[in-house]
Parts: sequence; structure tokens; C-alpha cells
Amino acid sequence: MDIFWTTLILLTLLLCAVTVDLRSRRVPNTLVLGGTMLAVACHVVALAHSGSPLAGAPWWAPAAGLVTGLLVLMPLYLLRALGAGDVKLMAMVGAFVGAPEVLAVALHTLLAGGLLSLTVMLASGRAALTLTKLRFVLSEWAAWALRLRSTPFAPAAPLQTTAVRLPYALAISAGTVTALMQSS
Repeated sequence: MDIFWTTLILLTLLLCAVTVDLRSRRVPNTLVLGGTMLAVACHVVALAHSGSPLAGAPWWAPAAGLVTGLLVLMPLYLLRALGAGDVKLMAMVGAFVGAPEVLAVALHTLLAGGLLSLTVMLASGRAALTLTKLRFVLSEWAAWALRLRSTPFAPAAPLQTTAVRLPYALAISAGTVTALMQSS
């Protein structure tokens, strides 16, 4: 299996993830797990036929890419800025492209996610509310940093009532396509 077919499979999986995420704001575990198994299978087939795997030549490249993809978005999950499905989707992409390339994908994804967030914020009319909350959080952090408060910041309202859930599979897909286009 050559790089073209592996890339086509990856892009098809990402299209499926975007479609489901736009409809339900979820990335299914079955898609991510199946995609990860396909990434490993494509890698094994490419190595067996003396091809050039998308993830790189080492036999362990998909595992390294998976772990790197998982770790690179984990801080955003821990901050409740992303869902677990988005983190697992990036791990799947890492299994396809390998560790070095998934870092480029993550950078492009974060840029695309920022543009997506800005677009949704402006389109939904939540810009003023977002800026007010941002000012509040920054002033609370500044007060804590200057030791004027004993806690970093006051608890905010639950994210379910204040935040718009973004279809982040769209940003991951855009970041993946951009990184793959730059690397070829």
C-alpha cells in the first residue's frame, strides 16, 4: 500500500468524522478505533511490500504517532476545552502520519481551531459575552498572581450553559490536510 492510498483512507475517515461531528458534536469511538486499526494495517502492508509508509519507515511509527497525537491535545482536554473524541481523533491521525508529522498537524489544527472559534463566536453573537468572561478570568488570574487572592479564580458557570460546542473534527481535518499538503 503506497502513500496515496493511505492518505485517501485517512482523508475518508476524517470526512466521516467531520460529518458525524457536525450532526451530533461527537466523534464515535468505533470510527477512531477502526481508523487506528486501518492505520496500522496500511503501515504493515507498506512495510511488507517494501513500500514507503506514510508514518515513516520504523515498524513502531504508528504507535509513536498515536501516543504523540494523544499527548499533544491532552492538555486541552484536561482544561475542558476539547472533548475526548477530538483527542482520540488526533491520536488516530498520528497513527497514520507518525510522530513528527502529527506535531505539524497539531499546530495547523490549533490555528484552524482558533479561526473556527472566532467564526462561531462572531456568527453566534457571543463576542461581547466571551470578551467579558475573558476579562474576568484574566483579572482574577492577575489578582491571584499578585497574591491579592488565595485562589486562582472564582468558579465560572458550567461550560454546558456558557460555551458553544465546536465541531473540532473540522479543525483537525483542516490541520491534517494543510500539514500533508506542506509536507509533499
